[in-house]
This record gives sequence, C-alpha cells and structure tokens, in this order.
Amino acid sequence: MATSALKTATARIIDEPEVSPNVEMYLKSIVRLHDSMEPVSTSAIAQELAISAASASAMLKRLDADGYVTHEGRHGVVPTAKGARIGALTLRRQRLAERLLVDCLGIAWDLASSEACRLEHAISPLVESRLAQFVGDPTTCPHGHPIPREDGTLWRHDNAIDLVDLPLGVPAKVLEVKHEIPELLRFLAEVQLRPGASVTLRKLERAVGLLTIEVGGKRHTVSLQLAGDILVRDPSAKQRARR
Repeated sequence: MATSALKTATARIIDEPEVSPNVEMYLKSIVRLHDSMEPVSTSAIAQELAISAASASAMLKRLDADGYVTHEGRHGVVPTAKGARIGALTLRRQRLAERLLVDCLGIAWDLASSEACRLEHAISPLVESRLAQFVGDPTTCPHGHPIPREDGTLWRHDNAIDLVDLPLGVPAKVLEVKHEIPELLRFLAEVQLRPGASVTLRKLERAVGLLTIEVGGKRHTVSLQLAGDILVRDPSAKQRARR
C-alpha cells in the first residue's frame, strides 16, 4: 500500500507543472466557483480573493495566455483541463490540511481554512499522499466540503437539500456548511450543528424569516439565511431507495 502510494506520488511529481502560489490560489478559486458550464466572472474571482477587479482581470489574461483558463471576455473565464487539475489538487491539499489541523492538532474549525491556506502551497504530491493516509483518507473537510480525488476529479454530495427545505419533523444528516464565515462557524459549533449531526426542522416561519431546529435534543431559533447555508441529506431519497 505504501509502495503503491509512493509510486503514484512520484509519478505526479513528474507530471505536475510547478506554478507559483499566486497561480494556485487563482486556479483554486476558479475551480471552487465554476460549478456549471457558465464562465466564472471576474468580479466573483476578485471578491473570492479580496482583490480589485482590475488586478483580477490582469491576472486572468496571464492565465489565459499560459493555457490555464479560457477567457470569455466580459463574461469571465472557464478553466482548461490543465488549469482545473491544478486548482482541484490545490483545493485537495487545503482540505486535507484542514483535517490535520482540526482532527489532529485541535485547531478550531473557524480558523482551519485560513491556516490551511498557508500550508497548501508547501505540500508536495508525496506529502499529500502521506497526509491523506495519516488523516484516514477523508472524503470531506471539517466543513463538509468534498475533497477532490487524488486524480484531480471533483465530486458533490448526492441527494443534498438546504436545511430550510427539510420536511417538518423529519430528521436528516448534516452534510456541508456552504460558507466558511468564522462567525457562522462559531455559532454552529455552539449549537453542535456540524457535518454528521442529526437535525430536525420543528417550525418554519417564512414571513418573519425564522425557523426552529432541534439538534442533540435542544431547540434553537435560526434565520432562513443561515438555514440556506446548511446542506442536509434529503430524507425522501432514503425512502425512495427502500421502495
């Protein structure tokens, strides 16, 4: 097993082009945002990286010239196969690093993303392979985001719905927290609403924008906006599978 992993990692060292951390950050952001066939807008990338639109536009032109993205003019960019693979593997390393920080080092999950961003660029294919083994080959990060596979392919949760769309009184497993906003994550930790937890929607008041949920036997009132940031397993999918 270790020998096979070593061979795979060695092959990837030879196969993977060496790019700057800045290029990796851009490609990772583009991969994160590109969840359809539509181009990723320059403004969305600029917002993701907390930079000006002018700076993002200039860098995207460079990435286009280097073959990492295809620039669709004012509509934005689409990653090429080469750019998508680099972005996905950078994302994989970040999310594996998050698991190390949270599961092994006890770092709070609201700090894990920013800390992992410091580490991802220093993780080689060999270290990535050993890191994945060390943390138990997880499929998701602590926030429930899917970890890209070792070959750079992406995947998504099956049968996932927003918490706000959960039927009343039917428990469901939490799959993912869509956004890694520190304040949001700290609140979710307080109410134990993490990936893997069971949550039940007890009351929905759309007119006032509030809903009551039950987690671990305790009830909490949260906003519709917060509930829209939580993905849960659709309980009806399990029922359909039994038929």
